[in-house]
Order: sequence, then structure tokens, then C-alpha cells
Amino acid sequence: MDFSLERKQVHEISNHLTIIHGAVKKVLKELEKANLLEAEQERLKKADEYLKLTNQAMQLLRSELHEKIKLSGGAI
Repeated sequence: MDFSLERKQVHEISNHLTIIHGAVKKVLKELEKANLLEAEQERLKKADEYLKLTNQAMQLLRSELHEKIKLSGGAI
């Protein structure tokens, strides 16, 4: 069984999430320096938290996919 397409998709999504997470963290730091409205900071912090959770879910999916590949006798 070939999981190469699934592996590629999970990898690409995970990479994009990591880039977005880094950008949000950078913006948050800059906005904290600029004393942005507290409500805006909180919204961005929530967005960052959702990104972290989504990234964790993708990492779990990647692990599960690797396990399926192993069980099917394929190479990771």
C-alpha cells in the first residue's frame, strides 16, 4: 500500500502551519511593543493557540500515518 500522497499532504500542511505560527508569534511580539488594544492582542493570542492545536493534530496524524506505513510493510 502506497501512502506517499498522504505523507506529502500531511507534510505540506504541517509546514504551512509552522510558517503561520511563526508569523503570528512575530506579529504578537511587535503588537505588544506597540501597545495594541488589549482585545486585538487577545484575538491574536487565541488564533495562535488554535494554530498550535492544529499543528499538534497534524503531528499526530503524521505519526499515525507513519505507523500505518510500517504495518503495511512500506518504507517511511
